Amino acid sequence: MHAALVDVLLATWNGERHLAALLDSLLAQTYPHFRLLVSDDGSTDGTRAVLERYRPRSGGRLLLLPPRPAGRGGLGNFEYLMQASLDDAQAPWAMFCDQDDVWLPDKIEQTLAAMQRTEQGAESNTPCLVHTDLRVVDEALATMADSFVRYQHMDPARCTPRDLLSMNQVTGCATMVNRNLLAMALPIPAEVVVHDWWCAVLSGSGRRTFVDTPTLLYRQHAVNQIGAHSRSLHHRVLRLLRDAPRVLRRAGQAGRNSYRQAQALEQRLRSLQRDASLVADYLAWRNQPLWQRIRTYRAYYPGSEMDRLLRCLLWPAPATGKYTPHPDAAQAPQNPQG
Repeated sequence: MHAALVDVLLATWNGERHLAALLDSLLAQTYPHFRLLVSDDGSTDGTRAVLERYRPRSGGRLLLLPPRPAGRGGLGNFEYLMQASLDDAQAPWAMFCDQDDVWLPDKIEQTLAAMQRTEQGAESNTPCLVHTDLRVVDEALATMADSFVRYQHMDPARCTPRDLLSMNQVTGCATMVNRNLLAMALPIPAEVVVHDWWCAVLSGSGRRTFVDTPTLLYRQHAVNQIGAHSRSLHHRVLRLLRDAPRVLRRAGQAGRNSYRQAQALEQRLRSLQRDASLVADYLAWRNQPLWQRIRTYRAYYPGSEMDRLLRCLLWPAPATGKYTPHPDAAQAPQNPQG
């Protein structure tokens, strides 16, 4: 009997510098039954040459997808990979992979075991997601923080589906999703911020498991698209002092992005005839005046008291595209329990 197949979805773009280290770590996995689906977003360095060099060493597991239509950068690249895995219909699970990290040897094995436990006893159409902690390292792989979630002051084991609407606590390169979630996620709406956050909020309709163990080295360098930034009060005050207007602009944009993504989520859930009441409640609450939201913000926003209060003050509903409740949507409760 063959072991179940896992698709590893690798999006590349001008990643020549660190790509070989990643590929070496993939070939050293204790669970060898995986395919590496690669989509390159028009690299102009030696990325494709590195991939071609590793292709014969992969034992047929490295599959370079045809070039995709241009657009939406990394998000579009991952959407293309997700669709390829779903259309091929061979692997029950998919894992996201970044070109500059290093996977620890049992990453696939450990994540898959957690996924199988998560799926056990669930209905056949249940979307499931498993994500793990990461070890934060510098460009030379020296440890900066043993735990990414603690470095970021996150608590993914305790965060709720409503928490995820405002703050992503699922890191893509540490994530596995099942085919049910892939099918729910595609096509990715234009309002989505990043693919991992979209998968995270969709997992609120099913099951999500956090593994409190690092499974990869999360490399930090000058060109990280997202990266790990200290959320300590000291570092946040320094960022504010250096460029307060930029910090405030980014905070406001984050609020608008989370609102629009939640709108897209409600539409997707209703189109699939799934319960969207939690998202409708969140959107109705976000649409209230500040004087009303200030009384209940702790129930809707996760994190420290400072994080919650800042979101309440800086995240009003957008002036355009305001939320119109669905006819079946419940009104936001006056005293929600969060």
